[in-house]
Amino acid sequence: MVVDITLERQRPDGSAEAMATGHVFNRGDTIRLKLTSHYDGYLYVMDQGTSGKFATVFPGAQTGSDNRVLMGQQNLVPASGWFQVDGPAGFDVLYFLFSPAALSTPSIASFAAPGPVSSLKPRCNDAIFRARGDCTDDSAGPAAVPRGQDLPAPLAPIAGSASRDITFTNKANGTVGVQGASTAPLLYTFRLAHL
Repeated sequence: MVVDITLERQRPDGSAEAMATGHVFNRGDTIRLKLTSHYDGYLYVMDQGTSGKFATVFPGAQTGSDNRVLMGQQNLVPASGWFQVDGPAGFDVLYFLFSPAALSTPSIASFAAPGPVSSLKPRCNDAIFRARGDCTDDSAGPAAVPRGQDLPAPLAPIAGSASRDITFTNKANGTVGVQGASTAPLLYTFRLAHL
């Protein structure tokens, strides 16, 4: 296993609640990602929001500039605080790049994506919705980046030949284990659904 990732929502009392990776969030919800690495390395995260805009999420001035992750330690993205769910309904796509060696931080903090923005909207899985009262979308959560798929321009130069051969394992409390080669950069996405 390379890393465990848990999606958390902030409760009204300020505590963290682990959420299913396919949970459909509402505008205004506050969330963060908790990661536990199984090797020492560096983490880079970029986001393509539902508006079509790309942004460097981590490392960054507002999310923490120390992107070193140490084996066995929990890391939060953002490093302190929470992200607020915003923008048009749809799927934010977070690109995660883990590397055993430090890479150049993406040179462009934010830019507009070429082409049209996806019009896909989250859909509740009715069976789960009725049983648990949660709205989840099976297409949300972590996924491998298909070979040949274009990457955001600032990410492409540092991702280089990152491994896209990744498997995911569901664990307790909504945690997902990400498995891949720990000797080379590892690239995957996390689709975050919101209304």
